[in-house]
Amino acid sequence: MVFSKSKIFLFCLLSFVLGVGLSSFWLLDLIYIYSLLLATIVAIFFIWQNWLWRAVGLCVLFFLLGVLRFSLSLPDKNNPAHISYYNGQKVEIQAVVAEEPDVRLDGQKLTVESKFLNTRTTPSPSSERRGFLEGRLLIKAPLYPQYEYGDLLKINCQIQAPEQIENFAYDKYLARYDIYSVCWRGQIEKIGSDQGNVIKAVLIAIKTQFLQAINNSLPEPHSSLLAGILIGARRGIPEYLLEAFNRVGVTHIIAISGSNITIIAAVLISLVQLLSLPRRYNFWLISLVIGLFVVMTGASASVVRAGVMGVFVLLARELGRASRATNALVFTAFCMLLINPKILIFDAGFQLSFLATMGLVYINPLLQNYAKHWGEWLGIKEILVTTLSAIIMTTPLILYQFGRFSLVAPLANILIVPLVPLVMAVGFVAGLAGLISTSLGQIFGWGAWLLLQYIISVAEWLSHWSWASLELGGFHWVLMVAMYGLLAWGIFRLTFLSSPRKRGSINNQRTGFPPARE
Repeated sequence: MVFSKSKIFLFCLLSFVLGVGLSSFWLLDLIYIYSLLLATIVAIFFIWQNWLWRAVGLCVLFFLLGVLRFSLSLPDKNNPAHISYYNGQKVEIQAVVAEEPDVRLDGQKLTVESKFLNTRTTPSPSSERRGFLEGRLLIKAPLYPQYEYGDLLKINCQIQAPEQIENFAYDKYLARYDIYSVCWRGQIEKIGSDQGNVIKAVLIAIKTQFLQAINNSLPEPHSSLLAGILIGARRGIPEYLLEAFNRVGVTHIIAISGSNITIIAAVLISLVQLLSLPRRYNFWLISLVIGLFVVMTGASASVVRAGVMGVFVLLARELGRASRATNALVFTAFCMLLINPKILIFDAGFQLSFLATMGLVYINPLLQNYAKHWGEWLGIKEILVTTLSAIIMTTPLILYQFGRFSLVAPLANILIVPLVPLVMAVGFVAGLAGLISTSLGQIFGWGAWLLLQYIISVAEWLSHWSWASLELGGFHWVLMVAMYGLLAWGIFRLTFLSSPRKRGSINNQRTGFPPARE
């Protein structure tokens, strides 16, 4: 059987993803990668007439391109123009604050982009080196003075390479942000400002003003919770409330991730269906809402990725067939890995986002089929099925990453998630009103306070149940792989190994998507 062009393209993209994944653990020297690429291209030229070997050759080519993309994303540690070259040395550099400062109770963390180097490796003046510098550096600084995005700093510090902290791969965590050097104690002097990207500076300024308006409109912890739900700012949320959310499995509502936005997007779809809005407008309306959401959070790279995943859920429904949705999903992952290949293995947020989206594409149709006789009441069935689809697909990874399993997560999500879009709408209006007048913001804030108090009460009530959450300790990756293997087998069996009649109608009866638009 000859594969279609779309199938070959899908296998090529999957090969690229596989190449990125394997090279995250085992690196090849560039000379070997380039040699294998050249040999593969030559081989494809000679076997092009045979469709099977041509397909195999293209998959090998994309696999090697994935390996190459990951290798090129790593810094050259032998390059004196990169900050990581000086790990273990005392340096004096000029750098620009490249991200919004991470302000905590005990200090602030600054991600800076290196611009200029002035370091002396020995006491001799002849050893002094000056020149342009590149690469990011993470600095821990006192709480005051506070710095802003775009500030130009002069930094004297003993820099070092980040290391793993117990079971937490901190070095890999920072690598996804292209950070390979850290400074825990140093001297910082501000020597300039407004050196960053103008558009990004404006977005951060909007976010800061909006946060201040929320703080003026609502008391704590409600204002911090609303900030977490709206723009992912969870710094002010009390530890006891964060623990309650963890125990009941609703932390995703205060984390800007694809899993969060995909669930919210699905809930919004249910709401607009209840309002009987014209279907042709649904995609653009909800995409606009997600776009505004991304802008209000400052449009960081992780938030943009989350927004893309949210829009993908809508696109999957517009495409109409699960096969087309599969190609679109893999192509989305391919594009994201082209931009930053390190997120595949080192970014749990990306993994959860991608898996939650897979749950909505593959598991949601199966659950919809079993729940088709349930009554429709205010969209509760759709919300329940959507939430369960995401939970089922993300549970093995959560067990591996965090070693915790929430037994009350389905109930908590049913009670809380339907209100999240309403909280976002009312809270957004309260924030906008607060920008105009504090008194006006407080008036609208009462509605947000009632909804937030309900969420807090439900989370605290369920978290007090002694069996609400199970601590599993170490959960081996082999068990995670085995669980995903069983899930894949179950989805394949229920979707593709049905009776011939069901196989013939799988694209319009079992996928959960509307008929494709020709």
